[in-house]
Amino acid sequence: MARSRPPRSPPLVPALALVLALTASPIAARVHVQSLPADAGRPAGQGVGGEDYQGHQVLKVFVADNGTLDLLRSFEGNPDVDFWTPASGLNPTVDVLVAPDVGRRLKEELTRSGASYTVNIEDVQAAVEEESPVMSDTERELLVGRSGHPLTWTAYHSADDHHQYMDFIEQNYKGLCETFSIGTSTEGRDLRGVKCGLGKREVWIDGGIHAREWVSPAVVSCLIREYSQRSVNHQDLLRKHTIYMLPILNPDGYEYTRSGGRRRRFWRKTRSRNPGSSCIGADPNRNFDAHWGETGSSMDPCSDIYAGSRPFSEPETRALRDFLLGRVHAMKMYISFHSYSQMLFVPYAFSKERPADYKELLRVAKAGEKAIRRTSGKAYRVGQASQLLYEAAGGSDDWAKSKAGIKYSFTFELRDKGRQGFLLSASQIEDTCTEIVAAVDTMITTSAEQDDKA
Repeated sequence: MARSRPPRSPPLVPALALVLALTASPIAARVHVQSLPADAGRPAGQGVGGEDYQGHQVLKVFVADNGTLDLLRSFEGNPDVDFWTPASGLNPTVDVLVAPDVGRRLKEELTRSGASYTVNIEDVQAAVEEESPVMSDTERELLVGRSGHPLTWTAYHSADDHHQYMDFIEQNYKGLCETFSIGTSTEGRDLRGVKCGLGKREVWIDGGIHAREWVSPAVVSCLIREYSQRSVNHQDLLRKHTIYMLPILNPDGYEYTRSGGRRRRFWRKTRSRNPGSSCIGADPNRNFDAHWGETGSSMDPCSDIYAGSRPFSEPETRALRDFLLGRVHAMKMYISFHSYSQMLFVPYAFSKERPADYKELLRVAKAGEKAIRRTSGKAYRVGQASQLLYEAAGGSDDWAKSKAGIKYSFTFELRDKGRQGFLLSASQIEDTCTEIVAAVDTMITTSAEQDDKA
């Protein structure tokens, strides 16, 4: 069936008008944000993000006692088993991806032991294929011609699409937003972001540290949209703050998950070489110098939580370190987006130790969580990762707080609670964006108010 041509969007408000709105008048013309087709998505030829998950399932195992934990842990290290949530004992359930044969064996042993489980995802291959719409070359050309860029928030996109969107923002919102780069990845990809705002108080936001967490870059790109194309809604905040947003900190891993081929969709790590091992990459969120190599990480290069050969062994984490250390006097907040489980973490994750100003951080986090509930009704658990999920050393948020000296440091685990997990449908991107915009706005404002009172 032929597609009807959408109505032509009105032109964008000139960038100069936006800057004037932010620096002078409290009333500004509303910036039109172009609506995008519901079936727009990944460029043709990019693949479905991973093939050969036929017969794979995701089980949710209910942990009633240590016997169930021990049974689950006996499957750790099996190449046909991927724990989507850790068997830590803090969570009442564990989500685990299993190949057909090992899945049958795990189900039999769970049943024999009296443990309960449900099947969260019956057919993983089908879920991978349905996760994000694919658009044709013709549809893509029409979208770029009408919108000026290929990015949508109804599908998951390549790193190149994100970069084209950043170019669009820089070109159309001069004086308010501009692109920046903190370095390059192992494979030479640009570690690129956008900063928006006119204020001296700076905020850092990143996503895509873990390759398979596709909703994370989508949400950061949505924040870029919010603070540029919808900046009229955030005038006071943007007068006082400059917000740095980098959607994909691990672009090599992210592109690998999108490349098709055998079982690539759930790759987590970077794509660096490990001398003396055939296994690739390190977990960038175990690679920061915050109790590096301790609890919740591994020294095995084949492990998903391999901490790397040394702190900051990965060019991606070094680039972030160097950039943030160069702005420590202005940077007041660090936020990193991950998925999934609907949680908002306050340092520290490496142990149950708390920073001296924990109550202040917790107040800001709880204000953000309340904003989410007011906006969407979704519930996010707030607290330390070491209390809510598991202890994990070497994380970016702990380093930002303890070593870079950034007072307000947080990590979000985005939607959902496991029904779709890492395969969150692209149809949920916009709703996730809406609740996170409310949370981030509230957290930035609340933290600034606390500092003003201090």
